[in-house]
Amino acid sequence: MFAVRASSSIVAGAALRQRASLSAKKFNPLASYVSARPVAKQRASFSVKANNAEPSADGEVDIWRDTPVRYMGYANEVGEAFAAFLPGWGVPASYGVAAVYVMLDTVDKGSKAYKGEEDESQKVKRGAIVTLDTLTWQLLASVFWPGSFIRCVVNATTVALALAHVPELDVNGVDIVKFIPTIAGLVSIRFVVKPIDSTIDYAMSTSVTKALNGKIEGPADAGIALATIGACLALPPALFTLAAAIKEIA
Repeated sequence: MFAVRASSSIVAGAALRQRASLSAKKFNPLASYVSARPVAKQRASFSVKANNAEPSADGEVDIWRDTPVRYMGYANEVGEAFAAFLPGWGVPASYGVAAVYVMLDTVDKGSKAYKGEEDESQKVKRGAIVTLDTLTWQLLASVFWPGSFIRCVVNATTVALALAHVPELDVNGVDIVKFIPTIAGLVSIRFVVKPIDSTIDYAMSTSVTKALNGKIEGPADAGIALATIGACLALPPALFTLAAAIKEIA
């Protein structure tokens, strides 16, 4: 029993470390704003990298990105993987932990943008833009998209094992087969991180980020932006619905 739990803990830890190393999130809600400003005024904004796990260029330690605190953002993915072993409130609680992390990181990035803006008349606007941009990106890329994908993987693995009539594999009174869906969910984290981050990066640059920075040009551009963010928001509910349908098959 102890060996099985220890193994699961090792797999969970390895998955989180792998995600942390892969998730050097390049999306920067200040990018389009900084590039348009004179060189002399760019320095104050460079340290605000809302979704980048790399240390700041100026050496400042970002507690939300450069320390173990960032693992809070992965709580929901681990919660989805361990759903079969958690009480009813376990998975929602894991989303709560991730949501708290997202909110704290969002406030931090918005505050830095506000303080880094040299034009007093633009401080509130800049802070609001970065706050909304960061919040949207984080909720999509760090919470709802990966969580819905992991749930599909876990449920699909569970159903596949049931349909294949895989026999129990008893080790010290514990059925090892029951841990396979959890392991599949944890392992899949490393494979969904980069595709999700890249997709949300592109989607944000053509929709929310573009709109917040006043870069929408004409009805066609606005239509593309609305369709893009609409699709991003619709995917998680669709995947959660699919996961529920898959679970009913078992």
